Amino acid sequence: MSSDTARSRDPGRDRSTVSVAVRGLLRLLGDLLAVSLWVLFLTLLFLETAWPRWVFYALLILGVAIYVTVTAAWIGSDEDGTGET
Repeated sequence: MSSDTARSRDPGRDRSTVSVAVRGLLRLLGDLLAVSLWVLFLTLLFLETAWPRWVFYALLILGVAIYVTVTAAWIGSDEDGTGET
């Protein structure tokens, strides 16, 4: 019983966990916003120009792939805190 009360929790660890969760949520919302705006832009463009549907999907996939490629470098560059990958 004394070992249960003797355990101390590190408050810094709790803040770190919350910080990581908040950053992850903000990252997800930012990604959702960016992809949604890309889809909206392409939809409005293709409704005005009446280009073929396959071009719409090709540009949609290409745009998302470029976004992922560019933003993946932002996450991987500071994983160990040194700033190097």
